[in-house]
Amino acid sequence: MATQPKIAPLPSNAPPFAHEFTKRMRMRKDVTKPPSVRQTQSIPMLLSARFFRNGKLTLDDFLDAAVYTTFPPDQKIAREIAEDILLGREKEPKKPDEQAMVAKIPAVKTDALAKVMDQIKREQELAKVIKKDKVEAGYEYLLELRKEQDKSLYNASKDYLTDGEIVLRGITSNEELKETASAELMDKFGDLSSQDMQNSQILDCLDQVCDSPNAAEQIAASSLRGDKDIQEQFSDLSRRDTSTAARALRHMEEMGTLTPEQQKEMDQKLQDDLDDLSEVADYARELGRVPDNIDKHIKEAAQKFSLSDAAEFARNIKESTGIDIMDDLLEQYDLQYDSGADQNVDLRQLAENARQSDSWKSLVEKEAQSVLASADSRSSPSDFLRSSLAQNQQHEKNLPSQDTKKQWDKAMQKFADGAVERSPTKSHLRQTVKHASRLGQVPSEKAIREAGERLNMTEEEILELINPSFEVIKKLIQAGVNDFERLHNLMSSAGLSPQQLRQLGDMAAEQGNQGALGAVAHEDLHAALGTAGSGYRPRYGRPSYGAQQGPGPGTGQPDKDRVDLAFGGLLGGPATNIIKIWYTYRDELPPDLKKRLLEIAKRLLIDLGMRYARQTMGSSMLGGIQESTTVRPFRIGDDIDLINLEETIDALLAQGRTNFKIIETSDFLVTETYQGHRAFYWALDKSGSMDAPKKLGMLAISVMAGLYGIKKDDFGVVLFDNMTHVVKEISQRTVAVEKVAADLLEARAGGGTGGQESIRLALRNFEDSKAKEKIFIFATDMYLSDQKICEDLVERMKPLGIKLIVLVPTGEHNPQAAHELAKKGHGVVLDIDSIDELPAKLLRVTNY
Repeated sequence: MATQPKIAPLPSNAPPFAHEFTKRMRMRKDVTKPPSVRQTQSIPMLLSARFFRNGKLTLDDFLDAAVYTTFPPDQKIAREIAEDILLGREKEPKKPDEQAMVAKIPAVKTDALAKVMDQIKREQELAKVIKKDKVEAGYEYLLELRKEQDKSLYNASKDYLTDGEIVLRGITSNEELKETASAELMDKFGDLSSQDMQNSQILDCLDQVCDSPNAAEQIAASSLRGDKDIQEQFSDLSRRDTSTAARALRHMEEMGTLTPEQQKEMDQKLQDDLDDLSEVADYARELGRVPDNIDKHIKEAAQKFSLSDAAEFARNIKESTGIDIMDDLLEQYDLQYDSGADQNVDLRQLAENARQSDSWKSLVEKEAQSVLASADSRSSPSDFLRSSLAQNQQHEKNLPSQDTKKQWDKAMQKFADGAVERSPTKSHLRQTVKHASRLGQVPSEKAIREAGERLNMTEEEILELINPSFEVIKKLIQAGVNDFERLHNLMSSAGLSPQQLRQLGDMAAEQGNQGALGAVAHEDLHAALGTAGSGYRPRYGRPSYGAQQGPGPGTGQPDKDRVDLAFGGLLGGPATNIIKIWYTYRDELPPDLKKRLLEIAKRLLIDLGMRYARQTMGSSMLGGIQESTTVRPFRIGDDIDLINLEETIDALLAQGRTNFKIIETSDFLVTETYQGHRAFYWALDKSGSMDAPKKLGMLAISVMAGLYGIKKDDFGVVLFDNMTHVVKEISQRTVAVEKVAADLLEARAGGGTGGQESIRLALRNFEDSKAKEKIFIFATDMYLSDQKICEDLVERMKPLGIKLIVLVPTGEHNPQAAHELAKKGHGVVLDIDSIDELPAKLLRVTNY
């Protein structure tokens, strides 16, 4: 039989509950993993978080805290022990004959069979307890109880005992029934209803309820008992805890224990003690009405709470009372925006709590103006506004109505126009227009024109930005414009057809315009070279179905001067694009052109590796340059690449030195870096699912960056699909950089995806390395055919001190498989959309 609970759901009881729980868990022999001291600390921390979030604790919160912090196989035991503690149940020791009977039952092997055996044992024990004569007596008592005119005792006990329980327990008197039902009622301490308290009066346990550990139940039960100091007790509770006081008042109102004057005074006292909108929401939840002074709390909310928090309180109040205060809240945030409320509002919160009201529209407009003003204090205002546009444009699709979307679009238009107006150079202006247009927010003609005039752009240049088209590009080439960046930006944004690109290529070749021909080459290499195969393809993607492969019949050999001009112009564009162009066209070119493009790609791949290595890793033996760099005097043995000339010159000038004929080594300042010998091993997926120039190019450049960054350290590379190709083992210290670059450029995607052998090679290579820091980079799209085996292998890395980085292409990988693999190896998933992101992202997850 259950007894009165030992633990009340109060924050102060969390530590003793946690101590008692862990003590009992450690005493159990069937616990798989005994609780640690950390679990004893975690339970009160979890309960504190729930208390601050909900404003109160329940017995279920204590139960959940015990179960959720327990090792999963032991959670069933944890629930049983926690219930025993909370409800005051104590296990009675078994008698010797009972122990002997249990010992005779054979041990069971499965959980299902164990449950059946436990049920049989319980029925056997129940059969021993139930006496036939007691059952008959209980049945006779139940019949007499039903016949009584006063049904109050029977009705009160039915809330805790069924008719069957009355019979089986052999209850034969009113006193015995009251005692049994009272014990069940007191099991509910902390969650009693008003009906429970009225029942306690009938069951003669009202005095015990008045001693409940819950303050609301204490006061309500004392009111039912007729205590004289109820108002004093309530006032004291209201000062300390308005939420619990509101619950007590609800109980008293439901039971009708207060006079109208008492009820009015207590309600007024409670309303006066409410401090903010959060407590108003608790008041509304308990009493189903709002306080008379709610307008005061709505006004104060703008200074006290973020808009999201205030909106959540408003939703709770509406659910409890049907009264919607959201428009009033927005009005106050709008009115008080310039007096501090602006700190509690941002565009994200406004998007999440959009309303078709004038106040919401005004707040969106004010917040947009605030962002524009903030941009002017940044080092790069235009870039800041471009970033803000990218972050907030996505919220428009979740807005509830066309009216709100229209207002949101106005704010985004301000960001786009503001970014254009603040562009510092012609090149930056072109990039800004292109960036905003791709986001779907085309800058206005007025903003573009004013920015262009400010930057002394010609009318033709301004018209290019306002309306890029084939005819505009054609006129520029005819006029002899050879600015690669300008022409390439126009071509990439104009959506030109293969035939139009071919025309532009022919025109540029005829005029000897290298910059224009190079811009065409970055869009369609065949159109620039004049070779067959020009056809629609996604940019740097695979050719469309039906496109010609290689030099078609009747096309003749390409013009040598045009080829020289095109390859020269190709070098005017980004090197990363050229690597992608190689992977796109390598199977479509004649052998001599293919060889020439390969040499260019190899040279640029090595250069890119060196450049990104410096950005990412600094010196090989000293480690990586930190973004928040500090400098120190040069020491013998430092890598000269780490000398910071700008800091050095500033320091010399600050010392008043104007003659630099005599300079000591200590006068040079170098960038401080991490220390330590490192070992890297790259495993690159070249399976069929990686058959995209963007993916292959990104992986090739990232490997070269790693190779150059730590070429004095341990470095290994392996390519894998359903087979494994070793490019460089860690122990092979004499492998030429050119050989690695050539292997990467000749890598071909195909076959299945099996990564297990590459992981085994990595583990074996790391065994032979004495590096302090060991990093395994697994570059793949994670469509593995041997996922489970790979997960088992990477589990061995953490104990060996090997860091795992799963490098995946953004939006083109299996995210679930990637996170599962990283979780098994205690690693991280790094998604890369472009190679330009690699340095910054690697800096965040390694000690480069």
